Amino acid sequence: MKFNNRNVFVDPSVKIGVNVKIGDNSIIYPNVFIGDNTIICNDCIIGEPPSVYYKDMDNYINPPTYISANSMIRSHCIIYAGSEFGEGLITGHRATIREKSKFGINCLISTLADVQGNCEVGDYSRLYSNVHVGEKTKIGKYVFVFPYTVFTNDPLPPSDVLLGATVGDYSIITIHCNILPGVHIGSNCLVGANSVVSRDIEDFSFAIGSPAKRKMDIREIPSKKDSYTNYYPWPNNFERGMPWEKIGFEEWTKLNTQS
Repeated sequence: MKFNNRNVFVDPSVKIGVNVKIGDNSIIYPNVFIGDNTIICNDCIIGEPPSVYYKDMDNYINPPTYISANSMIRSHCIIYAGSEFGEGLITGHRATIREKSKFGINCLISTLADVQGNCEVGDYSRLYSNVHVGEKTKIGKYVFVFPYTVFTNDPLPPSDVLLGATVGDYSIITIHCNILPGVHIGSNCLVGANSVVSRDIEDFSFAIGSPAKRKMDIREIPSKKDSYTNYYPWPNNFERGMPWEKIGFEEWTKLNTQS
């Protein structure tokens, strides 16, 4: 149904692995590398040239774009040239990822997410629907960013100064948060809904409010199941889709430390 080879354009320079499916009305521009067992659904554009192309079309060379193996790119996504994605990428519909972005393995970029380019996102991190990631943002590994969160980058709008925010590993940013330019959110943090993060947040903090302030150490937050155990750090209590699934975070950490 989706893969009838109707109106598909693939530039001759594109390198395609085995068992790759490309949906109808999709365009794959020059210098794109697509790994094995990848699915690109209908109406996608991969390797979209950035704005510099239109200034010198005769001499422009599209930078390489890498879509690694076992990826799923759903319909109407646009991925700009010069970006790199580790194995197991999954997108929602109509996501946009601008040029020179780098994602680790097993990342999720959900429907209508907008990544503005020159960004870094670590392994297993998840950007949920309608998240906006400003240019030069750096997000660590195993980070969850929930819907309608915005990472800004201009401290004096409008200006040519770009200060991307940074987020440490294992942190959770819940819905409708605004992360201001240059802010650092530490590792294992929890940012509460509707927060405006205007200053750095130290590791293991639960921060909330406008401006967001540290309320407590997340390791003091009780579980909803009982009052005798704590839920955070979350990897001890959540494993779906994570590399420690079925063996537990503690055992996985031991194995990775030994190796």
